[in-house]
Amino acid sequence: MVPETPHIVCLEECHCPVPPLPFPHTYKGYNKTSHDQVPSRLGEADIAITTIVPITCADLDAHPRLKCVFVWATGVDWVDIDGFRARGVTVIRAPQSNVDTVSEHAIAFYFASRRRIVDMHNRCMASDEYAEKRTLTYHFGGPPLTCSAEVVMIIGHGFLGKRVQALVSALGMKVLIAERKGMSGSDVREGRTEFNEALRKATVVILTTAKNPETIGLIGASEFETMRKDSILINVSRGGIVDEGALVDALRNGEIGAAATDVFEKEPPVRGESVLLSGDVPNLIVSPHLAWFSVQTIQNLQDLLLRGLVAYYNDAPINTV
Repeated sequence: MVPETPHIVCLEECHCPVPPLPFPHTYKGYNKTSHDQVPSRLGEADIAITTIVPITCADLDAHPRLKCVFVWATGVDWVDIDGFRARGVTVIRAPQSNVDTVSEHAIAFYFASRRRIVDMHNRCMASDEYAEKRTLTYHFGGPPLTCSAEVVMIIGHGFLGKRVQALVSALGMKVLIAERKGMSGSDVREGRTEFNEALRKATVVILTTAKNPETIGLIGASEFETMRKDSILINVSRGGIVDEGALVDALRNGEIGAAATDVFEKEPPVRGESVLLSGDVPNLIVSPHLAWFSVQTIQNLQDLLLRGLVAYYNDAPINTV
């Protein structure tokens, strides 16, 4: 039973302002929270709001009052679902809150990668090479493809994957929806393409899949060897799905043409620790896990938090895991 006046703790206000809640409660918010700070900050919380900072089963055991965790995000890969259920803790998430924004970020990554926009900008700012040589086209390794010549492999065909499919199709690209890795022959579903076949044909590979035991390490050295040398890998899903070391090797060895990622195996990444931030990886674009960030996503998140917590307070929870 939800207390008449629950105490709510938000561990990460830095991502999105918490909207006013229309039921009796007390509230404590923190701009950001490290893993080590979680136990002390949960305090006497009945409800906790977090985004990417995990709350563990050990935290639940130390805070028996905590009976609801609102994960203010689409992905809940860090949640020990069985452990939370065994302790009677309700987990609520914010589904489909960022589909439009993340899909558009994937398209931005595509154009920036295929047209080498970041590299060309940096070269223009760093020297007078353009003025001296009159062209920088030789840095491309050949003329880039246009949209009508692209073959896009989409890995993960949920709401996000379907939205990416709609956008790239509107741009005139051919789409291959990847079957699950390891499935072949008669097991391949209608409308899907066998995983390795799609890898061989694709000029662009876009990851929009969830992170789970089946997808961790999904793309590694073997997959990069299979991909076309002019292909682009775009990851707007989760860190850990792509083997970062293998990706760096593939870019340095010219096994693929370019890559762009919004996510990292360990977040937030630190220079000197993350191989993706070594500074000498060619044709790599990174962004700091902000593909979700837009006016629309903020509005969606606030609406989902409001509706989710009101429903939980009224003992009729929605969007539970």
